[in-house]
Amino acid sequence: MRNDDIRFNGEAATIQHHSARGKVTRNAGNFTRGSQLVTHEFWMWFAGVRIPLLIWGIVFVGALAITLAIMMQRHETQLVLMRLWATFWLMMDFDAGKIVNVTLPTGEVRSMPMGYVPFNGFIAAAWDKAIRCVLGSAFMAVFIAAPVTLWFVDFSKRRGRAILQERHERGAMLVSRDILGREVKAHNADRFAYECSTLDPPRAPRDIVILNRSQKRALGIHMPYTIAGIPYPWRLEQSHTMLIGTTGAGKTTQLRSLVKQLRARGHRAVIFDLTGAFVESFYNEDTDVILNPMDQRCRPWTIFNDCKIYADFLSAATALIPSDPGDKEPFWQLAARTLFVETCIKLQEDGETSNAAIAHHLMTAELKRIHAMLEDTVAGPLTTEKAARMAESIRSVLNTNGNVLRFLPDPREGGAAPFSITDWIAAEDSPGSIMFVTSNHTDLALTRSLLTLWMDLAVNSLMRLSRTRDLRTWFLFDEVHALHALPAIEHGLQTARNFGGAFVLGIHSFDKLVETYGEQGAVSLAGLARTKLILATADYQSAERCAEFIGNREVRQMDEAYSYGYNNTRDASTLTPRKMIEPLVIPDDITNLPSMHGFIKFPDGFPAARIKLQWQDYPQVAEGFMRVTSMEPTPYVSPKAKAPAARKDADEGEGGREKTPLTGPDEEKALEPTEPGVETKEQDQRSDAEKAAEAMVIRGDLAPTQPANDQSTIPSAAAARAEDQPASEVAKQAATTSAASPGLTTTHVIKNPDQIAIERAKAGQEMTEQAQAQRGKEGPEEQILRETREGAGVSPLHPHHQHERGDASPGPEIDDDMDMGM
Repeated sequence: MRNDDIRFNGEAATIQHHSARGKVTRNAGNFTRGSQLVTHEFWMWFAGVRIPLLIWGIVFVGALAITLAIMMQRHETQLVLMRLWATFWLMMDFDAGKIVNVTLPTGEVRSMPMGYVPFNGFIAAAWDKAIRCVLGSAFMAVFIAAPVTLWFVDFSKRRGRAILQERHERGAMLVSRDILGREVKAHNADRFAYECSTLDPPRAPRDIVILNRSQKRALGIHMPYTIAGIPYPWRLEQSHTMLIGTTGAGKTTQLRSLVKQLRARGHRAVIFDLTGAFVESFYNEDTDVILNPMDQRCRPWTIFNDCKIYADFLSAATALIPSDPGDKEPFWQLAARTLFVETCIKLQEDGETSNAAIAHHLMTAELKRIHAMLEDTVAGPLTTEKAARMAESIRSVLNTNGNVLRFLPDPREGGAAPFSITDWIAAEDSPGSIMFVTSNHTDLALTRSLLTLWMDLAVNSLMRLSRTRDLRTWFLFDEVHALHALPAIEHGLQTARNFGGAFVLGIHSFDKLVETYGEQGAVSLAGLARTKLILATADYQSAERCAEFIGNREVRQMDEAYSYGYNNTRDASTLTPRKMIEPLVIPDDITNLPSMHGFIKFPDGFPAARIKLQWQDYPQVAEGFMRVTSMEPTPYVSPKAKAPAARKDADEGEGGREKTPLTGPDEEKALEPTEPGVETKEQDQRSDAEKAAEAMVIRGDLAPTQPANDQSTIPSAAAARAEDQPASEVAKQAATTSAASPGLTTTHVIKNPDQIAIERAKAGQEMTEQAQAQRGKEGPEEQILRETREGAGVSPLHPHHQHERGDASPGPEIDDDMDMGM
C-alpha cells in the first residue's frame, strides 16, 4: 500500500465546491487577520515561556547567593565589587586616571588609578573566584530547573491536547482492531479458566491447552472461531452473524474462512452456495452432500423422506409455497398448501412416495381424478368440479411453486440411496460433513422454492434434536435474500443456539432483505443476528442501517474561538464545551470503504472496531457445477402393489379414481354379465341411505310423465331430504316415489362410495339453481369476488368449465353449501 494513499494517510483535504461563485465580503483582509493572530499567538506563547525562565532565574539567584556565602570572604567580596565598579567606570569612558583607595586582604589601603584596578593581583584573584561561583550556580540552576522546565512543557502540551479531545460520555465505542482483539482474548482466557474449573474433575487450564482438538471436543471445551482475524467472544458464535456488503466486498472470503475452521474442528455445516465457490473449494464426495436438481451429483430426495405426519407436510408446504409478507389474507397460497399436504398424505397412505407420483396424481392429473382422491379430506371442497375455476387457480399456484419437483431424481434400484435431511442433521458418525444446497442465478427461477424448502427442513430438523450448549451445525447463507422467505429462519435464530446451531447470513443490501421478508421481518432477522461484519455497501440506505448497527454515542466536545482587535485587551482565545449525540460512523464512511475493509461489532457490550480481511486463495478440489444434460421430468412408475379399494375405477363416471387394470379372478368377475337392477351380495354392501339416494338417480333418456306441479316427486328435493332423514324413511320415500311415477325408470348403478357422494351432491345442487338464476348477470370482477368470498364455482356465463359432465343440464353457478374452512 502506498504511503501517500489518500484513503489512509489521514492528511487534511481542502475541497472547494465546483459550484462556488463570487467572494465572501470580510471585515478585515487576510494580512490583518493573520498578523493579529500571529501576534496574539506569539505573546501567548511567550507568556508560557516566561514561567520556565522565571523558574531558572530563581534557582540561579538562590544558588549564587548560597555559593558566594560559602566560597567568598568578606574582603574578597569587596574586591569583586571594586572590580565591577571599575569596569562600569571604564565602560562609561570616564577618567581612567581617577585615584581610588583599595583595601587589600592584608589590611593595607592602597591608592591606584581607576584603570589599574582590574589588573591588581588581589582583585584579579577575587574576580576569578567569583566567576567560578557564578558558573557553578548557573550549572546548578540548569541541573535543577531543566527537569522542571521539561515537565512543565510536557504537562502544558498534554493539557492543551486533552482539553480539546472529545470525551466519551456514554453509548457505543469504536476502537482499533488491536485493542478489541486484546480485550476479547482476555475475556476468552477468563471464561476458559472458569470452564476448566467446572469439569468433573476440575482441570488446570495449562493441562487442557496441550490437548488436541478432538480431546477438547470430547471434554466439551469450547474452541472459539475467528472472524476478520479477531476471535469470537466466548460461545458467542451461536448468537449468529450477519455479513453486509456489496459484490466483491469480501463476504465470500470470510465465509470460506469459517468453512475452513469448521472442517478443522469437525463441525457440520449447511451451506447455501449460489456461485459454486464453496463446492469448488471444499466438496468431498465421500462425506459431503449436494442438493441441486440441476446438478448431476444431486442425491435422490423426496419430501416423504423428511415428512411423516401432517404437521411435517404443512411446515414443508409453507416453505415450498411462499406468500407475500404484505398479504394479510393469502387465500390462494393457503389453499394450495392444503391441496399439496392432503395429496401427500394420500400418496403416503397408498405407498406412492415419489416425486413422480406427486406430479402424476396432482400436478398433471385431471381435476375429477384429484377430487376423487381428496373428496373425503379438507381439500375436497377446493377441488370440486362445481368450483372448477377456483380449483384450477389453486392448482396453478401449486404448480408454479412446485414445478421443480417434477425434475427431482427419484430413488431407483441400484442407484444412490435416498437422502433424508432429517437423518443427516441427526447423524453423528460423519464429523465435518457439509450439505451444499447449490444453484446459480440462471436456474434460480426454477429452483428457488425447492432450495427454500431444503434449507427450511434443515433448520427445523436441528430444532428436533436434544438441547446442548455446544456448537453442532453451522448454517451459512451467502445470499439469504436469493431464497424465498424461510418460515423457520426467524425461529431458528431465536432458539437454534439451544440446539447447537449457528447462523451466518450474508446480504448485499438491506432493501433486498426487506423485499423478501418484509420490513418487520427484516428488522427482526437483523436484530437476532447480533454479530455484524459490515463491509462496503453500494446503496446509501444500507449504509445508514449499518451505521445504526455500529451505534451512537454521547460526546463532550470543546470548541476553540479567537477574538482580536486594535486594543490588546480584546485579544483572547476562548474554549467552550458542548455535549452532543453523534454516530460513530456516518453512512458515507461505509459507502467509501475499500474492498476487504470494514467494521466488526460483537454483542455483549464489546466495542466496534475497524478491520481488514486477508484474501486467501483456495485450490479447486471439485467442479462447482456439473449441470444435468437433459431436462426430462422423472417418469412415473406405478407401484407393484395394487392401489387401495378406495382408489379403483378412476375412469368410471365423474370423480372416479384412476383405473387399475384387473387380472385373475377379479377380471373374470368383472366380465360376467349382470342384469339391470340386480345386485350381488358383494355389490350390496351399502347403507339404506345410499340405496335410497341411488334410487333417485333419473335416467336421462326417459322423460317423466308425472304432473309438473307434483313437488313430492322432484328428485332434487328428495335427494336433499335424504341426507337429513333416517335411512328407513328415505328408503320408504324412494319406494313411494318410484311407484307413484310409472313414467320414470330408475336404475341401480354399481358405484363406489366416492361416486355415490358425487351423485348425491349433484342432486342437492339442483335445489339452488332457481335461486341462483335470480342473481342475474355478473361482471368478471364481481364474480371473482363472490367466488373468493363464498368458495363458489363456475359462472353460468362459462358453462364450458364443467369438466366433461355427463348431463346436458347447465352447470350450477355456485356451491352455496361448500365450506372451505378458510
